Amino acid sequence: MRPFIAIYAWLLTRLPEGFARINAAGWGGVLWILRRKILTRNLRVAFPDRDAAWVKRIGQTSCRRAAEMGLFSIASPLFSPEEIRRRVSLDESMLHGLSGLTETAEGIVLFVPHFTHMEMMTAAPLLHPQFAKKQWVVLFRPLNQPGANTWVKDARERFGMQLVSRREGFGRAMKAVREKQITCILFDQNTPQGISIDFMGSPCLATDLPGIIAQRFGAESRIFWAERKSFWQCRLHSVVLNAKDSTGLTIESNNWLADRLRSSDEACVEWLWAHDRWKHGQKGIA
Repeated sequence: MRPFIAIYAWLLTRLPEGFARINAAGWGGVLWILRRKILTRNLRVAFPDRDAAWVKRIGQTSCRRAAEMGLFSIASPLFSPEEIRRRVSLDESMLHGLSGLTETAEGIVLFVPHFTHMEMMTAAPLLHPQFAKKQWVVLFRPLNQPGANTWVKDARERFGMQLVSRREGFGRAMKAVREKQITCILFDQNTPQGISIDFMGSPCLATDLPGIIAQRFGAESRIFWAERKSFWQCRLHSVVLNAKDSTGLTIESNNWLADRLRSSDEACVEWLWAHDRWKHGQKGIA
């Protein structure tokens, strides 16, 4: 598998960018075919007043953006650091003010939403010397195919982030925060465990793990997210979370995400609507 991935990465980075764009459109079309029912149901749950044409357009665009993200994870090991810096930039919110990451000596829990260009966020330690001084621990779900998993994990760890399996890495994630470092955790995927919240008008279960870690160690909390600017280009942002308890942080982060998704069509298509977020709904909303 690895030789085939390497050849594909070479083609994606050496041929004109149009080749990668066409591939993203093609793979996005495949994802739409495979996940159309879930995508359509999710969008109708979140936006009950939108018509079928809007749902289809947003769903198909979201699939193309998800494919774009996947292709970047394949191609990125062949990009030079200079090329990565050209494609990924830092918003001022990452550097200064209450949401900044450079002016605090406390441990930080970063709540990460599953947006299109999240693969590019692993370049953060490359983009600022203060970030490079921190240990970044990221919880992730390993891929089922060993060769693909090794390729993607190496790409994500290239600039200093340390990926640990969600099955085994909770201790390391907590240790990083306890030692005044940074832990990154996805907070917006479906989960069979967690707390029941209202998300975009419907009940679902939400993981409270990042909130639990932040509360336990008195850590600072941020939303850490990537805003797509164009194909394989993004700007990294952070937003401060004000709650101090795990339930409050879980609700606040999910409310931020809901507001972001409702803010514009462009923001809406950035989320991975293909995962079954409302699969585990419950009564008794927090």
